[in-house]
Amino acid sequence: MANGKDGAHGSSNNSDNNNSINSKAKKVMLLGLDGADPAVIRKYVAEGKLPGFKRALDAGVTTSDLGMQSVLPAITPPNWASIATGAYPATHGITCFWNHTLGNELDVLDYGFDSGLLKAETIWQAYARAGKKSIIFNYPTSWPPQVEDAIYVDGTSIYTNLRGYIDYEKVYEGRAEYTELIEIPHVVDNTGANCRFEGEETSQKAEISKDTYEGYGYTQPGLVTTTQDGELSADVPTADQIYTPLRPAEGWTSAPAGAREFAVPVNNGQARRYGLLVADEQGQYSRIQIYASKTAAEPLGEAGPGEWSGWIYDTYSIEGADIPVAYKIRVLELDPAGNSFKFYASYVLDLKTGKYFYPQNIGEELYSKVGPMLQPSNYSRLNPQADQVLLESIEEMYSWHVDAINHLLDNNEWDLFYTHMHGIDMFNHFYLDHTLPAASAEYERYQEIIYKIYEISDRFISALLDRLDGGTAAFIVSDHAGVAKNPETDHPLIGDMWGINVGILGDLGYTQLKESGGSYEIDWSRTTAVAQRATFIYLNVKGRDPQGIVDPAEYDKTVAKIIDDLYSYRDPKTGRRVISFALNRNDMEVVGLGGENSGDIFYILEPDFTRCHGNGLSNHTLLGYSMRALFIALGAGVKSGEVIGRKVKVVDIVPTICHLTGSPVPENAEGGIIYQILAGSAEEEIPAAGQPAEAGEPVTAGTGGGA
Repeated sequence: MANGKDGAHGSSNNSDNNNSINSKAKKVMLLGLDGADPAVIRKYVAEGKLPGFKRALDAGVTTSDLGMQSVLPAITPPNWASIATGAYPATHGITCFWNHTLGNELDVLDYGFDSGLLKAETIWQAYARAGKKSIIFNYPTSWPPQVEDAIYVDGTSIYTNLRGYIDYEKVYEGRAEYTELIEIPHVVDNTGANCRFEGEETSQKAEISKDTYEGYGYTQPGLVTTTQDGELSADVPTADQIYTPLRPAEGWTSAPAGAREFAVPVNNGQARRYGLLVADEQGQYSRIQIYASKTAAEPLGEAGPGEWSGWIYDTYSIEGADIPVAYKIRVLELDPAGNSFKFYASYVLDLKTGKYFYPQNIGEELYSKVGPMLQPSNYSRLNPQADQVLLESIEEMYSWHVDAINHLLDNNEWDLFYTHMHGIDMFNHFYLDHTLPAASAEYERYQEIIYKIYEISDRFISALLDRLDGGTAAFIVSDHAGVAKNPETDHPLIGDMWGINVGILGDLGYTQLKESGGSYEIDWSRTTAVAQRATFIYLNVKGRDPQGIVDPAEYDKTVAKIIDDLYSYRDPKTGRRVISFALNRNDMEVVGLGGENSGDIFYILEPDFTRCHGNGLSNHTLLGYSMRALFIALGAGVKSGEVIGRKVKVVDIVPTICHLTGSPVPENAEGGIIYQILAGSAEEEIPAAGQPAEAGEPVTAGTGGGA
């Protein structure tokens, strides 16, 4: 079996024989909301908001704080992998946003969403062994497909088809005084720092950024991170910028009187469309129209100030082939006198290729039956206009997902449905720091933006809960939440899920830089250790690492010395200890880490220094926010309107679903069945002392946590 290995639940034959007589649900939907914070949801529900979540809580079961414990690090790919396998990162092998394998160069990282990195069997693979069918929709770590007789809709990134668009988003600005057309392409950022990742690349070699981090007090020159520091770069706008001259329309077949024209570069600058500013009956310019050519009788699309166009259907030539595409524009500014305008053009959707759909025709089917999807805007943020465009675009994306999911579930046989939506986590990274009164004069506006993404998510949840019937159960979960930056502290330069930090380990002398061509690079000949990704430190070991200098005989002593120095390190601004705890390779096994994809040291930061979520504990709280993952279960076979005292972990979800449906448990699952949520008496569900559990199930009793 692909990616499977013997684990806690024995062979596939044993788990295939799991007793289906005890099943209480025929189907299960897992609705994943990346970054959803139970503390925030509790607050909104108490205020009479989020009726969908209130409905789920009233009808189902949750814990006392609505939360459950993430695996560490509390980052997207490891946790969704655990929610798909029931295994800890040491077992399934995905240990951060980017992955690293011992023995590779220490600055070479692999993209953590890749299902090829999974070393544990997924629940949909286990279902397939029993002849059951699954639909996996935009679920991280699920692509490339692992099951032949299943439906997959992407899973390579945070949004469906994010890596499959055919042209980047753009902002067009036209003015009468412009004399030439200027095109400025966006800067590709494949670190994942904006919760996005472009193109086909699945590995990267980290490079030293030329940027310095001001205001923290380091003495190390360069004071830089490799790739980018995700939290520090999250405010950088990104889009192709087009500056186009605006002049009286000439040579048009059907341009209205007084119209003004401008050029519209498309298809990565390889083609031109043509635009008109059109005046109303009062002579005020009020519409932007996009045409395929000056001889076209009708525009491809149009919109007025503050409006989105309908879908613009076009054809792009890509490598000699004509590809049908779709996109929208949204007018940002339009001078009534006709002297200037600005409009946003969305990511351009390929309507034909279906690159990230399996079977491949599923994409074309969804675009035909449901319509095109609108990728959420990423062109700018932290200004009201751009924030509004982001909210509007992400709302439409969520609405499309509801329609597309319902179409697939209505028209295909299925037993298991897994999906994930990433809006809350993206908004956490973009806006959460600005929601505190001490951090921003506009904190109330940012608080409202955070509420809006929860409101959009609430509607998404509510629409899918309408599918519940007597035979279907639903689990509403998140992988982690996130905390806002404490305005009294700065983020220390250690712990960056997108690359390597130099700051603290540079200050302590373990990471050394050298100048090269006017910039810096790591001097591996003098570097003892590096802080890599969110929570790991790697020694540069002879015989293991290609550029190693640490004698293996000195390994244990060096690890102990680094841990001592981390505990002794104090934040230069506040004098506080930065590191909450640090573990060597042996000790990190107690938190589910270890193996070839973990570092030599694992550490967690104190809550005041956590970067949103990546390097804090899942039970950390700070200034009204938490790191807890969300847990709600309801529907067939689940108790109604109850709160359980048990501590739930993300690894418990898969064994519970399998028990609830009488399905095989994935071979490598390590969590326990959450018996306390199941309908029926405790005596019925929990095996008596001394009696074996059903084949393939770990024994869990009382209110204790999973195995």
